[in-house]
Amino acid sequence: MPIYEYGCNRCQHEFEELVRSQTEEVRCPKCDSPQVTRRMSAASFKTGSKFSSSHGSSCSGCSSSNCGSCH
Repeated sequence: MPIYEYGCNRCQHEFEELVRSQTEEVRCPKCDSPQVTRRMSAASFKTGSKFSSSHGSSCSGCSSSNCGSCH
C-alpha cells in the first residue's frame, strides 16, 4: 500500500494519503473536497550503506555534516 502526496484543488492544502486500492476516493482532510491531484514525489533507494534520492543527491534531507541517517 503506497503513500501518495496530494494537493487539494479547492483549498491548496498539501497532504499525504495511504491508498489501499486504485478505486479508493481520496478527499482533502482540510475541506473534504474530492478535487485533489496526486503530486510527483521524490523516491529514495538504498544501495549498500548509502541512500540515493531521485533528486540526484545522496542525501537531501539534512546537512551533510550533521546527518546520522545518511552516513
